[in-house]
Amino acid sequence: MSSTRRARSCIALAMTLVVASSLMALGGCAGATGSREIELVPVVSSPAVGTSGVLKVGINSTNAPYAGFSGGNMVGIDVDVAAALAEEMGLKLELVDLAGQSADTLLTEGTVDVVMDVEQTGGSVIRGTQIGPYVESGPALFTLVRSSSEVPNVELQTLAGVKVAAQKDSLSAWSVDELIGSGTSDPRESLAAAFEAVETGQITYAAADAVVGSYLALEYADLACVKMLGRPIGVYLGVARDNTQLADAVTVALRTIRDNGEMKIILSKWLGPVSALVVAGSSAITSEATGTSSSGSSVAEGQIDAGNDLPDPSNANGA
Repeated sequence: MSSTRRARSCIALAMTLVVASSLMALGGCAGATGSREIELVPVVSSPAVGTSGVLKVGINSTNAPYAGFSGGNMVGIDVDVAAALAEEMGLKLELVDLAGQSADTLLTEGTVDVVMDVEQTGGSVIRGTQIGPYVESGPALFTLVRSSSEVPNVELQTLAGVKVAAQKDSLSAWSVDELIGSGTSDPRESLAAAFEAVETGQITYAAADAVVGSYLALEYADLACVKMLGRPIGVYLGVARDNTQLADAVTVALRTIRDNGEMKIILSKWLGPVSALVVAGSSAITSEATGTSSSGSSVAEGQIDAGNDLPDPSNANGA
């Protein structure tokens, strides 16, 4: 498992994971058609997709906020992106839970047409084609932002000597010391404690994984992700290596929902509008055939282990 995957999906927060009614309001798919009557015009058919008229998308339901269960329904960033892609491609969406299964095997067998949440650097074992990125993550800086028109332009060189709160022994804490200066990180027992230090004015900045931290930051007034620490890590879609027709269609659809603003709407919904500007990224969306990915072994930065429930940010300060 790569260090980024562990940092993103394994957060050591001592909190009770409870799904609140407010989260249910987030559960609708931003890209789903809902009650609208629209005519779907498929851009691909079998054998590019296993079943004509349907896009089967594999999503890991245990990786909040990318996906989790709320009220018996799978919800999250990946669900909304999959729904938007399916609609753009003129296909009905069918979700397949990847939890505990090999994404590569399901792609090879044709059980799914597309898998979500693939890290180009080796988070998932995919011997296929990676498309994206649709999100950029990795260690990032968080601070208070009173309005979207007041987002600070933070340059790392100006932070020399400024303490940055971070969960102790985390990838983000290491990144702070590596990129800003040794001893810059101010270790805290949990990510929640680091965020509370910023909210209460004890410190100006905290560091955390961009996506997971942004989701948890929704519970803290005006706290947002403002800058990546170092080079962002792209999160990609995956399709079977020899399925070039589907890869081309997904690439076009992903570019479309990025360029028409739908992707930022989805990310704003789950991460907040300021944070969404950072994680949406500006990398070109491309497709690239890859081999078997490898694993890393750095210290994990805290963990959301959601099980079958997408956590409610309101519990993030119950450390």
